[in-house]
Amino acid sequence: MPTDFALPLLGFALSAAVVAVGIGFNRYGGPSPSWVLGIVAFLQPLNGVRPFGPSASLGDLALALLALGCLPFLGRLHMPPRVLVPFAGALVMCAGGLLGMLVTDGWWETPWLLRFLLGIPLVMITLAIVRPSHQLATWLAGCYAVGATVSAIAAITGPVVPGFARASGLGEHLMHLAVSTIFAVVLAIGWFVSTSSTWQRVLASAIIVICLWGQLLTGARSALLGTLLAVGYLAVLGRARGVAIAGGMALLAAAVLAAAMPALPQGSTLHRIFGGELTGLVTLSNGAHVQDALEAISEIGAHPLTGLGFAQGLDAHNLFLEAANMGGVLGLAGFFLIWGTIGALLVRQLRYGVRRKDWLRASLLVGVAGYFVLAQLENMVWDRHLWFFITLALYALPRTLADPDDRQDPQASGSTSTSAASPEPSPAWTTATSQ
Repeated sequence: MPTDFALPLLGFALSAAVVAVGIGFNRYGGPSPSWVLGIVAFLQPLNGVRPFGPSASLGDLALALLALGCLPFLGRLHMPPRVLVPFAGALVMCAGGLLGMLVTDGWWETPWLLRFLLGIPLVMITLAIVRPSHQLATWLAGCYAVGATVSAIAAITGPVVPGFARASGLGEHLMHLAVSTIFAVVLAIGWFVSTSSTWQRVLASAIIVICLWGQLLTGARSALLGTLLAVGYLAVLGRARGVAIAGGMALLAAAVLAAAMPALPQGSTLHRIFGGELTGLVTLSNGAHVQDALEAISEIGAHPLTGLGFAQGLDAHNLFLEAANMGGVLGLAGFFLIWGTIGALLVRQLRYGVRRKDWLRASLLVGVAGYFVLAQLENMVWDRHLWFFITLALYALPRTLADPDDRQDPQASGSTSTSAASPEPSPAWTTATSQ
């Protein structure tokens, strides 16, 4: 492991190299940057891989290097409205948290402020500079899903946490694996539907099975609930045929899980739901969640207008309470800007439907809806890998059946020059999104 003195030098050298490579690609051309971006996306769910110390994961370092590489191209910064409104919501939330810090003299909360800025605005700005076309955004989300699958494989093949019998894979915490597998499972379902290629459907099925298995090993009941509701959304999106297929698959899945339950560790999701040897730990967890929520409500009542600042943004195990406790009125305003926009996009998509070839693109934001369900019971708010995927979902979002097909309009995805600025993804994912 590098010494403390060598780490800054290494970081500076890598930063300079990335900036130089970025300028070189822009001026002289070179290998497709989509593969460089794909590596960054792949590493995001693997935030428990920290070879240089506990402070930053490989995914964090890759994202930081990407942000530095984008610095010379700030003039490319552009956000379509569906990205700009949630970004504005993040800034409003940030203003609310900062006001809460000022009112409570909470300057000791500065590290949480930086975490918020790095977790949401910086990630969205970086991707807005990249300006991914819908193909590139889908390709990057696919790379993210592959990373989540690798983490799930690590959970399946590795040991569980002693005493809790739960697994976190290559995530920093078991909830990171839980969230990333929601994204991967829902994306894989969309991929399965959108393609007619047999081998692609086999790969999509493998991702679904592996990530669901890994998710069950986390013991996260909220993740299973989020996944089920996201799948339910996709079933309704498929209209009568989708509901019928989903119903049949649900019966098959129930039978398989019932047969597999005895082989699962006692800390797995099914044992935590239906009872097992660790029921006492489940009861303690439920009580702690309720107590945290009650404390947050009490704190909100004491400072309803300004909140208490960023340190309160991870206490309540509920997105709504955390936003109010962190930033008061401004925190809630930012919260509704972000999730109101995402909710409106999802409602419109469900109302009008999407083309079958666009199911893969549509599934990304449905996965985000699954995360929203999970986040009503967990404290997952500002994590960088989370907002990396959410931003990609907004860029990849397809037009509905009520709109003209945006494949005839390259400007619709937010990229002004998809052939030069956003190289095409691999043939596999291009095929999956074009059939």
